[in-house]
Amino acid sequence: MRNGTGEILRRLRDDGPLSRAELARRAGISSAGVTKITAQLHADGLIREREGQGHVVGRPPVGLSLVPDARQVLAIHLGAGRLQVALGDLMLGLGPARSLEFDFAQPIRDIIAATADLAAEVLEGAGRERWKVLGVGVGVPGSVDASGRVNTHSILAGWRNVAFADAFEAALGLPVVIAHNATAIAMAEARYGAGRDADSILHLFLGKGIGAGFAQTGADERCAPVEIGHVVVSPGGPACRCGGQGCLERFFAEQPLREMVGDRDIPRSELVAAAMRTDAWPAVYEHLVQALSTTVTLLGPERVVLGGDLNTAPDAFLEALRRDLPPRVMPQQRARLTVERTSLPEPVGVHGAACVALERFFYTTGPAAASRVQRLATSA
Repeated sequence: MRNGTGEILRRLRDDGPLSRAELARRAGISSAGVTKITAQLHADGLIREREGQGHVVGRPPVGLSLVPDARQVLAIHLGAGRLQVALGDLMLGLGPARSLEFDFAQPIRDIIAATADLAAEVLEGAGRERWKVLGVGVGVPGSVDASGRVNTHSILAGWRNVAFADAFEAALGLPVVIAHNATAIAMAEARYGAGRDADSILHLFLGKGIGAGFAQTGADERCAPVEIGHVVVSPGGPACRCGGQGCLERFFAEQPLREMVGDRDIPRSELVAAAMRTDAWPAVYEHLVQALSTTVTLLGPERVVLGGDLNTAPDAFLEALRRDLPPRVMPQQRARLTVERTSLPEPVGVHGAACVALERFFYTTGPAAASRVQRLATSA
């Protein structure tokens, strides 16, 4: 539940700068309450004041805006064979990202240790500004428990019940929240990217596998993973690593597309384009549209956002989806459905992890966590 401070911070993030009167109106908080909360935020260095512009009678209104670099979060993205770490500010601006290759076949304790070491180096690089870091967001492949602490099941990685939050908290001395990586990216798209003007988005991500995340804003705000890669599109088809048969991922993911193309070394960014030139493409594309139209019909997103290797697919692929997807969903969905490329810059997964941390440690609860970190740093 977002408190009054969190609501004000969110309004300033999404709509700022705003006057105190406008904040009170949009947040549904009394003028006295807004004055009290913003006074504390100003004292903590989290917001700044600036007189309004334009020709007005009397004293111009004072606009309040966030100070993006007043606090930071540490973002970790555990992708398919590559981990990335960076610091992010309050408006999702990222510092330089550091990365490391790994193999899912490695023991999980070794992957965690390597990730923690790289994260510690990024934190060390913050120097005296380290006290500003509120917490850590981690994007992981697969399902996450409701508390945001355990990666309960990853078909891609073969992990079960990995307590990433406990491990990283012990190594880094900061609070940690984890999230399904495609869902984290969907949240970032909804808050800062292509979904800001939509009530809901589906982020469709192609990499070693194909997955998706759903994010809904407004009064019914929620986010959820979507296992689109394991929608059955060919009953009785080839066996999938999930235990099913004929799943989308057996036809539309990195390995099956490489087999279609017949080139193991082609860059992933060119894979969809090469697949589109093969005779097998129409059938594989049909499987994708079948699974995607089912997902859109059930979840009802206003916008489908293409990420991962779909973001570098040719314009012809985007145009085909825009043509073929709407006729397969309900008429009331058809009128407002759009298909776009991701608007987030690389590394997209790190942006998702940073967004998860900002939501948990700043925009929901307010700067209480920041104050605790600052007190600890001061007393150290």
